[in-house]
Amino acid sequence: MTPENQEARLAKQKAAWDQLQRSNASLLEQFHRLSALNNVHDSPDRVIKEHISLLKKYNELRDTGLVLAQMIADEKQCKVKEVFEEMNYDMQDKV
Repeated sequence: MTPENQEARLAKQKAAWDQLQRSNASLLEQFHRLSALNNVHDSPDRVIKEHISLLKKYNELRDTGLVLAQMIADEKQCKVKEVFEEMNYDMQDKV
């Protein structure tokens, strides 16, 4: 590789690095602005851990509900879907 090619490559990498640093700074500023707006004072890692914890809790509760619905369905000798329809409950998760 010629010195000119190396210099061009280094200049291109420096420009890419500078762009990544600007993007990172912009994202951090956006995070801090949204955190203040939503009264969230935790670090991003803490927010992610809390979110995962809440998802696990939701899944455990949902699984427990499904087990109970299955027990009712077994007792009535019908499908779980019929139990949910009887309660006017949609089995699909809502976002």
